[in-house]
Amino acid sequence: MEVLDEEEGIEYISFHSNEDLPLHPRSFFMHRLRDFLWDRFGVAKNNFSAKKWYWNWKRIGGTKARLEEADQSWSHPCSALKGFIPWKPDLVIGSTPHEGHMKYQIIPWARKQGVPVLSIDHGAPMIPFHFGGYRGSMMGCNANAVWGARSKQINVGYGAPESGQVITGSPTLDYLSRENGALKSDRKQILLMTTHREPIKSAMDKLVSSVIERYLDSRDFEIVIKPHPIELRNSEPRSYPGGVRVILNQDEYISSIMSAHCIISPSSSVIVPSLALGVPFIDIMQPGSGLADEDELVALSQLFGSVTFTPEQMDDVIEGRISADPKKCREVFEQVGYRSDGKNARRVLDLARHLVAGKQPADWKDPFD
Repeated sequence: MEVLDEEEGIEYISFHSNEDLPLHPRSFFMHRLRDFLWDRFGVAKNNFSAKKWYWNWKRIGGTKARLEEADQSWSHPCSALKGFIPWKPDLVIGSTPHEGHMKYQIIPWARKQGVPVLSIDHGAPMIPFHFGGYRGSMMGCNANAVWGARSKQINVGYGAPESGQVITGSPTLDYLSRENGALKSDRKQILLMTTHREPIKSAMDKLVSSVIERYLDSRDFEIVIKPHPIELRNSEPRSYPGGVRVILNQDEYISSIMSAHCIISPSSSVIVPSLALGVPFIDIMQPGSGLADEDELVALSQLFGSVTFTPEQMDDVIEGRISADPKKCREVFEQVGYRSDGKNARRVLDLARHLVAGKQPADWKDPFD
């Protein structure tokens, strides 16, 4: 949207929820009924309620405006949104084609309208996890913009069409090229990423407590904790002692990654920016830890073992006795993250223009390569 805001000749609308909305029916019976009707007949109840969403509307030659409800001038019917939009769109872009309103309403509506759909991979798959089978379906999308060659390989391995997996790099990495993104601090920041999935959550919580006990009173370090968004959605964040900084704002999180002295986390997409920046990453998901299927843990170790560290090395990393190898980090980054030149959003939008022109996803070429 930031890039589109700079384009005078482009108009767009986007809509976003005002609150956290449930992805699935709360009732077990209704959840199973929803899945049965979708899997068997391709239909799902439309729970869209306009009062729970807001709009961003940028008109040609104008600036973006936030609207709390659809504009009265909108006249193109959109059953997915139970109302109207300004026009029939040339393209739909979304990041969650596998769940929620995007999956059950927006994509089916767009396909009936003959409008192409572009998905932006919501996370960077590192290895084929046991729960990753949903990546085998394009969910009705014409193309999927992926983080890097590793993501493309994994998605195709699940059964996704290779021609639809297009390597653009993720727009979420564009902040890495911005100047003055890091926070100014006299202390080195230890960034810890918690999670919501057991048994990884309990293991990470235990390590967080260990770091707090050892380094909270140090004048040299600041402890920064970023709870997982689903963890926040499901419950109140865990309470921490005074002096621990807890991140609830995404912009603050981005600054903290750029400012981090080291990152301690389960394997997740945050490995990718850490590699781009050469920030030491301590991965709790090691072979023999019991935190996932052993084959998955071995595969993670084979991919990242040369550029990440184990919990046993944590104190040596924090206290500066060992650090990351920038050259090795860059080599692995190019496989899992592609580019960190600040142009990934522009790559995605160039792919969007390519699709709108009726061209095949596999024929797209990186204009900045």
